[in-house]
Amino acid sequence: MRFLNIHHARETIGRLVAAVTEQPAPAIADLPAAYRNVVSTLRPLPVDGEGIKVSFKDSEWGRYLIENRTFENIFEGLEDSPTDLRDRWRRDFSIALLDLRDTIPDLGALVDLVTTDVVFWSSANKGGGTGSILPGLVSMSPGDAWKPHDYAESLVHETIHLNVFSADMVYRLYRLPAKELEAEEYRVLSAVKVGELRPLDKAFHSAVVAPPLMLMQHLRGETELVDKFSDSIRACTDGLLTKLDVFSPYGQLLVRELADFAETLDFDLVKRSISDQEFAHYELPAAA
Repeated sequence: MRFLNIHHARETIGRLVAAVTEQPAPAIADLPAAYRNVVSTLRPLPVDGEGIKVSFKDSEWGRYLIENRTFENIFEGLEDSPTDLRDRWRRDFSIALLDLRDTIPDLGALVDLVTTDVVFWSSANKGGGTGSILPGLVSMSPGDAWKPHDYAESLVHETIHLNVFSADMVYRLYRLPAKELEAEEYRVLSAVKVGELRPLDKAFHSAVVAPPLMLMQHLRGETELVDKFSDSIRACTDGLLTKLDVFSPYGQLLVRELADFAETLDFDLVKRSISDQEFAHYELPAAA
């Protein structure tokens, strides 16, 4: 599953940087800075410094997202967050990052490469959000009882979305525009919103986030998401396989890789997908 693979992400981002700058792809050591420079040109607010910048409702990003009604579902019951709550979010988020880098280093490296900003909110709707037009940015509304591993799962969830958005920019995932994928004929059961039919692109995105979250809980000895998603990810990938003609060759490859996991629930496959060179490269088709 190369959408999880750190080496493939570096190759993809190198190609994205080259396409935007019309220069050769940067060396791996230069890739994070080059990516951040390119991201700054692709979204309304630039990347500020190194690492993942944390901000809140009253930040420049917070004001922009509210004014533009971005991630509107998170804004239900939106409140100001007091200093002690912000301090707790920062602390638990930092612990989550350290734990992720320690337990699954290459997944931590993927997060560090792809995600540049996290905006925290206090709202009625808990969870995270990303947008294809806002590369690097994650919106997060933590639950009241969240522990550091909940922050890590939310961050990984949103990072995988961001990574797939980048891949879509570079390789193209679908043969049809997003608006057409909303048609009833292209709807597929979601892997995470169990029993809900979703537009094809959203169903696909639901499937790509399930394997790493299942792995993270598996490594902690928990089974909640494994039990919850084991049937739904199979139903989702079965549906995606019936719509293969709507996917590009690259998209078809990812769907088949997902289907292999859904068939076996092989967590060694997820680990290899994150770290192994076998998932690193994608041969771009020759220019016509």
